[in-house]
Amino acid sequence: MRSERALRVALLEPAGRGGIHQYSRALAGALARAGVDVLLVTARDGEFAAADRKAPPAFRVAPLFERWRSSPRALLAALRAFAPDVLHLQAGTHPLLHLGLLLAARAATRARTVVTAHDLVPKNATRLGALAAGLLQRAADRIVVHGVALERELAARVPSVAARIRVVPHGAAQLLAPAAAPDETECDATRHPPTLLFFGYLHEEKGLPDLIDALPQVAARVPELRVVIAGEPELDVAPLQSRARSLGVADRIEWRLRYVEAAEVGALFTAATAVVLPYRKASQSGVAFLAGAYGRPLVATHVGALPEVVRDGVSGLLVPPEDPQALAAALKELLSDPARARKMGGAHARFCRTEGSWASIAQRTRALYGELLPAAPAVKKEEEGGVRGVGAATAVAARERVVRS
Repeated sequence: MRSERALRVALLEPAGRGGIHQYSRALAGALARAGVDVLLVTARDGEFAAADRKAPPAFRVAPLFERWRSSPRALLAALRAFAPDVLHLQAGTHPLLHLGLLLAARAATRARTVVTAHDLVPKNATRLGALAAGLLQRAADRIVVHGVALERELAARVPSVAARIRVVPHGAAQLLAPAAAPDETECDATRHPPTLLFFGYLHEEKGLPDLIDALPQVAARVPELRVVIAGEPELDVAPLQSRARSLGVADRIEWRLRYVEAAEVGALFTAATAVVLPYRKASQSGVAFLAGAYGRPLVATHVGALPEVVRDGVSGLLVPPEDPQALAAALKELLSDPARARKMGGAHARFCRTEGSWASIAQRTRALYGELLPAAPAVKKEEEGGVRGVGAATAVAARERVVRS
């Protein structure tokens, strides 16, 4: 007897931690709830590995990537055993490696391919990296971007892929935040001093020099000002700290220069009056949706698709990039009016709950897959207890190789 099997998707995310990994896990869960058979191929000992061992997620996890020691043979064997209909790569900061991964995985499985371009050009990319990003986008059957502005930019940058671009919102931050986003009545940060939070990896393109240059004006208006800069540095922070000392604001800044573990995130956002994204370049920001999960307003720059998330004057304030004067004015405006900040935070929370709904994102992503696979293949049902999509003779071996529980 034959029956139509579930659509089978392999999500490829090598890093195992950070915003793209958290996004990938949320997408995997949403797709699984929508009836898709999902295999998340990610790093060994990722940041949620221990949690997966205690409570296996609704999707399968293949922890196969390991810095400098990944086994291509094991990776391709696991993918062939899973036999995906679609390979969906989450493209981050290593486009040349991702290009090789996508091409090898496609050759091994003959699956259709989707690439989510979390950055159209990776942060701090060299000329070779920018070229590799373009080649990766050209290699994909569909390219996902997180904003209409990014769709236009990518189509202009790589005209040959314009018809293959699809816009899917980033998605609410459900792994590092409460299940239910607060509204403005629950976002009272008045028990904390006026606090700005900069959160995430520290890159050259994220505009920290502009934030530091803005702080003297903000401190003059808001004497109790406190700033928390939390994230793993991927730049030399010594010049930034020296600049803060020379401007007389060093004692207002708390530097947490390391990767912020999931258990620490809530306290940082709860203590913040506002979240600041002074980016010089960006495509989209998962931090913006994380701020919404905690009902915190944003002060952000008008770059990439950020204006599609930060509604100026409603859920936050937008300023031009590389303009410390404008940034200082916006920060003073928001911090000087706590009631308005709380109202904006509530508006941002509601926006993220709706626009970032993972149920909606799963539907849109499935529709995208459907463009590539108009007719789902049919296979024999596996015996109860077997691994879906893997022959019964190899089910036990595949479970041991593919599934972490």
